[in-house]
Amino acid sequence: MQATQDIWILVVEVMVEPGDLPSGSTRAFTTITTWAESAEEAQQKLSRYLGTFNWKLLEVAQAARYSESLTYQENVADMIERTQSNPQAIILGEFHSYRPN
Repeated sequence: MQATQDIWILVVEVMVEPGDLPSGSTRAFTTITTWAESAEEAQQKLSRYLGTFNWKLLEVAQAARYSESLTYQENVADMIERTQSNPQAIILGEFHSYRPN
C-alpha cells in the first residue's frame, strides 16, 4: 500500500555558488513547496534538487503540511496553487540573502 503524498511547505536556509545571487551573497533563506509523504522526504527531495545547481541545504527552519483550513501569505498561496497542479513540483520562493559573520 502506497502512502499518501501531501504538499509540504518548508522554510529553509541554503548555500549557493558565488555569483548565483544578485546580492553577491552565498547564503539565503527561502520558502519551498513540494509533494512528499513526510517532512523528511520533502527535505531529501529538496536537497537532491538543490544539488543539481551545486547548492546545499543548510537547515530546515520550519516544515509544515499544507492545510486548507489555514490562510497563507499571497506569495506562498501562489506557490501552493502551482504545486497542486504539478505532482513533480519543487517550487522555490524568493531568496532572502545575507552575508554570514
